[in-house]
Amino acid sequence: MGEFACEGILILVETFLLFATGFAGLVASIVLGLAKDNFAGDCLLYSEVKWCNSTAFYFTQLGASPSCSFCIGLQVCVSFYALAYGCYHVSVLCQWVGERRALVLPTIIIDVLVSLFVFIQACVLSVGFKRFCDGFVSGSSIGSKAKSCSYGGKLDWNFKGQCGGDKDPHNPYAGDNFFQFYSTAQSASWFTLLFWLVLIGITIARRLRNATMLPTHTEAQEERKSLIT
Repeated sequence: MGEFACEGILILVETFLLFATGFAGLVASIVLGLAKDNFAGDCLLYSEVKWCNSTAFYFTQLGASPSCSFCIGLQVCVSFYALAYGCYHVSVLCQWVGERRALVLPTIIIDVLVSLFVFIQACVLSVGFKRFCDGFVSGSSIGSKAKSCSYGGKLDWNFKGQCGGDKDPHNPYAGDNFFQFYSTAQSASWFTLLFWLVLIGITIARRLRNATMLPTHTEAQEERKSLIT
């Protein structure tokens, strides 16, 4: 009974982590989508800005839209996979369906691949956001008050080329919450990766337990048969 109880605890923890992973991924994708929408579909990742005075700046290079789209799309796909697999575990715990132990090994392989892609996505997001913030904060060298990237939420992003840089005025930007959105997405992405790594560890532990329990299970069956005969 102790072995089965331990197996049930592992499945329960794995189920909780799957839903936590799915929730974290959805948070990352939603806030990134909101940030992109607030900037008229433009992506701030890897964008570069130049300050012309202490209060005005312009974009010398906007980030490639696929960078944000990749981060959003990957987190959405990974989240739905985690939530779907979590629902399967709920069905097993509620004994609506039987557990298929043959899925444990393929799950480990899939989880490793998912973790790799999530790691790449988190790096794309973190490096891209840092590159933008570094350029933004560099305006402090000419007297700008932008000592940190979060200060951008207090500025008017719709300068309409008054620096002489943006020849074609962009659609209206709403930069009030850009730092909170990107920071939240960044944190959620790394938490997602952490959850996936823990899930891999738990799944491997279950795989090892299943392998060691098989001989014991066979011996128990043979013992029962000998008692019957």
